[in-house]
Amino acid sequence: MTKKIIVEIHFNAFGIIPDRFEKKWIDHRMALFMKYAVSSLKKQTNQNFLTLVRYEDSTEKLIKEALAQYKKLPSNIKFVNKAEHMNELKEGCQSNDYIYIARLDSDDLYHKTYVQQLHDYKPKKDTEVLINQNGYLYDSMTSRIGEYYHFSPQFYVFIYKSDEYLEGKRYRPDGHGNVIKKFKYELLKNRNYVNVIHKQNSSNKRLGTKDTFNGSVGLKNIIADPAKVNDILKAFM
Repeated sequence: MTKKIIVEIHFNAFGIIPDRFEKKWIDHRMALFMKYAVSSLKKQTNQNFLTLVRYEDSTEKLIKEALAQYKKLPSNIKFVNKAEHMNELKEGCQSNDYIYIARLDSDDLYHKTYVQQLHDYKPKKDTEVLINQNGYLYDSMTSRIGEYYHFSPQFYVFIYKSDEYLEGKRYRPDGHGNVIKKFKYELLKNRNYVNVIHKQNSSNKRLGTKDTFNGSVGLKNIIADPAKVNDILKAFM
């Protein structure tokens, strides 16, 4: 049974931040995207995947201007508008039995073996989603990293039969915290992600000081030694 693995990144098409349509936000976010997500995707040991980076249609000019400041992206990383996004997903379904949609934020990281893991993994017949509960929390402002656990994090993979996806089937979790509650799931055991904290985070900016970082639920074994932090990050970017 063949599968198409698609890494789906919502750049500025969705969210609660009103200035995500403005040039300043887009330029800064593009820098984060190139530093973190692109580095992680380019480091994947298996490059047999497609990344769709979804942007708000009305910001296309600003997106293209921001992209022009960097080297051309690999062919398997594409910025797409709404129509292009859907066309790419449908095309992925045409020649494969299954489509795996792996969620990644534009400023986070996956382990370099993650795509290979998804190719190798054989889920149960009725499984709808694969969930990564274990990863790292990286405070880029203080260069500290810690082991991190989240019961239902944003690092998940929806599994669709291609014919059902083409017929309109969609999983709608209404927030990543509901994924584990609403769908038939399996847990991936490896420590597969790095959730990056930086100044522009809307959901994580409360963790930007030492006290709140240390007090974050699910965080343990914090490392501050630069060499040890870099050793961990090398497996992700």
